[in-house]
Amino acid sequence: MFASISAMQLRTSIGDVLNRIEYRGDRVVIERKGTPVAAIIGVPDLRRLEALEHEREVELFQLAKRAAAEDGFVTFDELVATVERAHGVSMDLPTHV
Repeated sequence: MFASISAMQLRTSIGDVLNRIEYRGDRVVIERKGTPVAAIIGVPDLRRLEALEHEREVELFQLAKRAAAEDGFVTFDELVATVERAHGVSMDLPTHV
């Protein structure tokens, strides 16, 4: 279940929010002045997210390795674009390191 809560509401009901996340598996988006700024998820959701991120990293590495063997060179941006097209999603990677 997905719920939104203001930062002020979170301050006064953190125990209830944590119970909803832990026992019901809720996902809570914290808003500041109506704008989503953060999310709280349970540990099982975090583990799944980390596993998905790892799978994408492995896929990028395999693509890079294959491209290097075939063409000798491919940019990171090209690898990311290939993964995004294959999965129909944006990886939303940071623009700086």
